[in-house]
Amino acid sequence: MPDVNYIDWHIHPFRADRWYEIWYPALDRAMAYGARSCVLSRDIDDPLHYRQMSVWDDHSDFERYWYSDEIAALREAAFNYYNKPLLPSWHTTAFDASRVETAAD
Repeated sequence: MPDVNYIDWHIHPFRADRWYEIWYPALDRAMAYGARSCVLSRDIDDPLHYRQMSVWDDHSDFERYWYSDEIAALREAAFNYYNKPLLPSWHTTAFDASRVETAAD
């Protein structure tokens, strides 16, 4: 079963729109590095807290993504917009109720 990677982003006040503009391309690029999915959510009660969730079959694919030159450059461009440290964490999938596409779909 695949593993889920979480990254909690805590954005500085009045900087969320600019951070999102910079970071958005990195979300799309996760798929090119082998992520099954990549989702960015924003906390309703704390709009400066974003959570990036991506699903990977292999941790090494995430490592290639996270430490690639293009993603490192985006992190550097966004550096002044979020609180440090930024620590990706892994969760093992315990249950998945995702819909499975069939030929009839």
